[in-house]
Amino acid sequence: MANAALGTARTVLTAGLAAVLWLLPAAARGQASPTDLKLLISPQQPVVTAPDAARIVLHIHNAGSQTLWLYRRAKGKRAPGDVPSDESKPAQSTGSSAVEVKLQPADAQATQAAVSPATATVLEYVQMPKPRLVKVAAGGDYQEVSILHLVPAMAEGQKPIWGAYRLTATYAASFSNGEQFQRALSTSLWQGEVTSNTVNIELRPPLPDSKGVVSGTTMRKELQPLGGIRVSLQDEQGQLVDQQVTGGDGQFTFAHLPLTLYWVTGRREDAAEDTVTFRHEELTSAAPSASDQLVIYPQEIYEAKKLVHKPVLLRVFDGGHEPMGGLGIDALFSNGEIIDEVKTTTGGDGTAPMELLPGRSTVSLSQHGCRDQVERVEVTPGSGVDGFRFVFSCEKK
Repeated sequence: MANAALGTARTVLTAGLAAVLWLLPAAARGQASPTDLKLLISPQQPVVTAPDAARIVLHIHNAGSQTLWLYRRAKGKRAPGDVPSDESKPAQSTGSSAVEVKLQPADAQATQAAVSPATATVLEYVQMPKPRLVKVAAGGDYQEVSILHLVPAMAEGQKPIWGAYRLTATYAASFSNGEQFQRALSTSLWQGEVTSNTVNIELRPPLPDSKGVVSGTTMRKELQPLGGIRVSLQDEQGQLVDQQVTGGDGQFTFAHLPLTLYWVTGRREDAAEDTVTFRHEELTSAAPSASDQLVIYPQEIYEAKKLVHKPVLLRVFDGGHEPMGGLGIDALFSNGEIIDEVKTTTGGDGTAPMELLPGRSTVSLSQHGCRDQVERVEVTPGSGVDGFRFVFSCEKK
């Protein structure tokens, strides 16, 4: 009976009150506005020599009065909410966030001479993706680095236009039920769009001795071409240089490379498990080119760390609807083959971000002097963030 009552208590607002709140402006609902987020960018290097990648620092500032949670999973293009979610599960959402970059010649004559535009591609995870939640308090800041592959505009005859460029970034996030997430947990999973300042960067052609080539084919275990593989090229120090996603023929090529050691890594796009395979190649004056076969084998996964986890936000309240900080949380997942245990403690606002495997986990809430309270959560597969609200009732030991 007690568990049933707690299960009811953890649900969100009644339908009538929710309908009223939906009609109010964000500020009136106590919800953060998309404009609360500010974005400032700065390049780590003012000059980029092809084929090197550029690195820009994203400085994100929360100018509002509410705590914001950011879903961070680097994507090279905008990823809106996938499909409308089940209204009966208000804190479970689909969607993603993205960083887009716009690159334009700084010189008006260069812009007029261009027959194809410059492009800037945000490079993604080399290894298995690790989506996560980032907490940005009111007035607080968050900083990360985005790695970019820059291609200059082209003039007639496919001649690259080297020189000064202007670069602007946009950070965007969209979720199928971000509003419901706010109502369920009384905290904001930020969604919206914010554009940065403009910075200057100079693009230079490859050095004369950059004649190296790394190419190859991504293949399935039967040695047939396999498309949809994200191939990453890293230098000897592990710095990401470039990426390509293979088409149906499985082929990839990285050219104009300095002669040195490279790591070539391939992983299946959007796989829910670790599919990474890698090779290393050393380019020399005697052997300036190398060709690889990256074979992606199906894997039997027995370790939780080799599966993509999903960001989950838990929030715990006491019987008086006040957030409970310092509460121990132990989430246990088991499907008979894989066991995953994640432990954390709620912050002062009662929140606890976790990365859990999709499926059912048993969650134990613990506080000194009280019996553990056991709950269950169903984490949905796919992108986005799930959220769960609990009311902790201390039963003395």
